Amino acid sequence: MKKPWKLLAYGVCGLVGIWLTAKVLLPVGLPFLLGYLLSSAAAPAERLLRGKARFPLWLASFLSVTAVSAVLIALLWLLGRGLFSAAQRMGSRLPGLLESMEQPLQALHAKLLRLAANLPASLAAAATTWIDRLFEGGSVVAGTVSERVLSFAGGLLSRVPDLFLFILTALLSAFLFSSQKEVLQKAVHRHLPESWLTRFSSVRKRLKTALGGYFKAQGCLLLVTFSVLTAGLLLLHRPHAVITALIIALIDALPVFGVGAVLIPWGILSFLQGDTTLAVGLLLLYGVAALCRAMLEPRFMGHQMGLNPLLTLLCLYAGFRLFGVLGMILVPLAVILLKQLYDLLEAA
Repeated sequence: MKKPWKLLAYGVCGLVGIWLTAKVLLPVGLPFLLGYLLSSAAAPAERLLRGKARFPLWLASFLSVTAVSAVLIALLWLLGRGLFSAAQRMGSRLPGLLESMEQPLQALHAKLLRLAANLPASLAAAATTWIDRLFEGGSVVAGTVSERVLSFAGGLLSRVPDLFLFILTALLSAFLFSSQKEVLQKAVHRHLPESWLTRFSSVRKRLKTALGGYFKAQGCLLLVTFSVLTAGLLLLHRPHAVITALIIALIDALPVFGVGAVLIPWGILSFLQGDTTLAVGLLLLYGVAALCRAMLEPRFMGHQMGLNPLLTLLCLYAGFRLFGVLGMILVPLAVILLKQLYDLLEAA
C-alpha cells in the first residue's frame, strides 16, 4: 500500500475511532478511566505503605486511594463552596436589581414602540405586537431569570442519582484497579503475545509523555489565565481579587465553562446597577483573558504534545464543531493517540 493510501486509511480509522469514543466508549468507560487515574495517582503511596509499613495489598490500596480521593474531594468542595458563596451573594442582590431595572425597562419598552411606529404600516403592527409580548407584564427579566434558575435546579436535582452512581463506580473501580493490579497484569501477559506486549509498552510510554504534555499545557494556560485575571481585578480594586481570580481560572479550566461564564454576567449586572466603569473593565478583562487563551492554547498544546500549532488549532476547532466543548479535549487527545500509533507502526 502506498503511503498516501495508508495515511488515508489511518485518517478514516481515526475519525471512526473518535466518533465511537465520544458516542459509545466514553459515556460507559469514563468512571473506569477516572478510577484508573485515581489508582495511578495513589500508586506511590500504595508502594510506600507496602514497602515501609508492610501493609497488605488490600489495606495499602484502600488507604492510598481513600487519601487521594479525599484530597480531590476537598479541592472540589472548596471550589464548589466558593462558587456557591458567589451565587448566594448574587442571588441576595438579584431581587433589588430586578426592581431597580423596572423603570429602565419601561423606558426601553416605550422607545422601542416609538421606533416600531416609524416602520412601514405592514411591519409596524407586527413589530408592536412582538415588542408588547416581549415586555408583557413588565417582568421579562424576572421571568426569564426565574425560569432559568428553576430549570437549572431541576436538571441538577434530576442528575443527582446518576452523579452518585458515577462517583461510586469510579471509586470502586479505583480500589479494584489498585488491589487487583498484579492479577490484571498477569492475565494480560498470559493471554497476549509478547510482540503485542512490547508494542503496547512502547505506545503506553509515548502516550504517557504526550498526555503529560497535555496536562502541563493546561497547567500553563491556567497559570496565565490566573495571572491576567488577578492583575485585572486588582486594577479594578475588587476585594478578594486573588481568590476570585483563582475561582474564575478554575472554572475556565473546566470543559463546559470559561471566563465568560463569570465575567460577562458580572459585567452586565454591574452595568444595570449603574457601575459603568466596573462593567466596562470586566468586559475588557474578559476580552484580554479570552484572547490570551486563544493565542496561547494552540502554541502551548502543540509544543507540549509534539503537534504542529496549526494542526492543534484545527483539532480544537474541529472537536468543538463536531462534539461540542468536550470535543476540544477529546479530539486533540485522539490525534495524539493516532500519531503515536502511526509512528510506532512506521518504525516496526
